[in-house]
Amino acid sequence: MNFYTILKTSINSLSTNKLRSGLTLLGIIIGILSVISLMGMGKGFEKSVTDTIESLGTNLIFISPSRDSRSGAQTIISLKDVQVLADERKNTSIKSVTPELIQMGKLNFGNNWKYTQVYGITQNYKDVRNLEMKYGSFLSDIHVENISEVAVLGFKAANELLGNRNPIGQYVKINGRSMMVIGVLKEKGGGFGGVSIDDRALIPVTTAHFRFSSNNTTPGTVNLNSIVVEAINSESVNKALLEATSVLRFNHKIGADEDDDFQILNQQDILETFQTITQGITIFLGAVAGISLLVGGIGVMNIMLVSVTERTREIGIRKSLGAKRKDILLQFVSESIVLSSLGGMVGIFLGWVSLYFIGQVKIGDDLFNTEFTLDIVLLSFGVSAITGLFFGIFPAVRASKLQPVDALRYQ
Repeated sequence: MNFYTILKTSINSLSTNKLRSGLTLLGIIIGILSVISLMGMGKGFEKSVTDTIESLGTNLIFISPSRDSRSGAQTIISLKDVQVLADERKNTSIKSVTPELIQMGKLNFGNNWKYTQVYGITQNYKDVRNLEMKYGSFLSDIHVENISEVAVLGFKAANELLGNRNPIGQYVKINGRSMMVIGVLKEKGGGFGGVSIDDRALIPVTTAHFRFSSNNTTPGTVNLNSIVVEAINSESVNKALLEATSVLRFNHKIGADEDDDFQILNQQDILETFQTITQGITIFLGAVAGISLLVGGIGVMNIMLVSVTERTREIGIRKSLGAKRKDILLQFVSESIVLSSLGGMVGIFLGWVSLYFIGQVKIGDDLFNTEFTLDIVLLSFGVSAITGLFFGIFPAVRASKLQPVDALRYQ
């Protein structure tokens, strides 16, 4: 029997009981649809995370407090560390440094209000974070030195609070204190791992500390949540990281045999960490969806076992006319593969349709990101074909072992 004959025979056999074959197909289709939909959503989430982190730049280093190895107490990084790191005579690979003092704040303008993150920063933040102004101007050194009560709003925050008004010169209350809006940022999007830059309020770091912070610190010291260091370029990140580590250890008077009292990560470390997490989520979602495919495979085996029983006399006739054991085996395996492959193709198409519509759903201001990639298609189709082969072998072997005399006597 050649391939064409086998295929034609398989299709004819399956079409004799359309309802039963259709219900079995449905199980495979649902399984493949689940695999493609969930893995496509997982890969879309992974891409969103990667794009968001990469959009911040490839030459950034993040420094944050850690825990004291002996006492377990939270350590401190301060504005003095920023000033030391910004000394170009010591740090030839560091282009710019900016602090971040992050707090939650209630923003009010008339009857409009919202809770969002309020960032205490310096004028370098604009360049380090690659921000652009839509209206007005950014914070300056003078604002930081004078502890000025001024704010730059993200695009979304300005729209929600001020509507169509000219934002420049308006007074917005942050935690009950009036702050004059001096600028609004261009829309940037993103924001994985926190509030989007479009939704934040930016104020001078000194104002954030002395006007809003409740932390008890040494007089004259401004404690920070993090420091962002911008290396000259992506090639100098490792050198800048070593320089920053050396400067901070010296500034914190850490001995040669003592551990750092701060954490320091570059952009690639963060990206790799998140990619590991998101890839694990994608694999988990695929495994969950695979259960549906397993159920569909069991359905294929059931219908093939029923088919073997119903066609026992047919098998006996074929064998008596000269069909070999391998011919019977190949016939039933091919029927199982045809059934699973057809279900796989339909499931792939419906999976693509489902990902398209899921991609039209808005999460906040952004569309839900999905990915329909070739590797998902090949994996899904391959798994459906293998499912048919795996679950079709047992019924096929059972059919091929029937003796012609016994099969012809079967009622």
